[in-house]
Amino acid sequence: MIKNILAAAAIGAAAMGAQASANLVQNGGLDGTTSSYVYNAPPSTVTTYYGSVPTEAGTVLDWTGSFVSITSDSGPWNTPSSLAGFDAATQGGYIAGVQADGTLTQALTLAAGEYTLTWTTADRGADQTYSVLFGGAQVDKVTTIAGAGWSTESVTFSTLGGTGLSFVGDTSFQKTDATSFIDNVSVTAVPEPTSLLMMVVATLGLMAWRRRAQV
Repeated sequence: MIKNILAAAAIGAAAMGAQASANLVQNGGLDGTTSSYVYNAPPSTVTTYYGSVPTEAGTVLDWTGSFVSITSDSGPWNTPSSLAGFDAATQGGYIAGVQADGTLTQALTLAAGEYTLTWTTADRGADQTYSVLFGGAQVDKVTTIAGAGWSTESVTFSTLGGTGLSFVGDTSFQKTDATSFIDNVSVTAVPEPTSLLMMVVATLGLMAWRRRAQV
């Protein structure tokens, strides 16, 4: 009987954990259809980069903003996949680049609660700082260092509910290669202790009811 109860509790906890670990971000891998790189919706005041490179329309599903969609082996962007820490198995063929004061945004809607945001990041050209916001409120601020390679960032934040996950570059637009690469974006819900307890209690109750029904 005790073994059955413990097993049922473990099943309930695992079910709650699996629900909490589901990635709420769409296309967190930032997969796109560009051949090498393409500027997605640059700031309205910018029609060319460096005075000669025309802006183009991006093709990254579920994401908007003034970012760059890049293949991970893009030579013009110093081959991001060659930087230390890159994991081809999880990062795939595409990444995004937040250059200067660029933005990378998804219309992610979250209910009130606590969430964990993780992503991988690296740098190209010069050091770059960017802010991470949800619903317009800053939840983190990161500085990527040129040549430092890829790292995994993680932050847990609380919200009363809202929409909009954004990575926003803090460098004024100028002739600079300051770019933060971003990939593997994930947001997962942190289960509330009371919810976990209720799941376990309900599972134990079900086990007890089934045992009585079998007598």
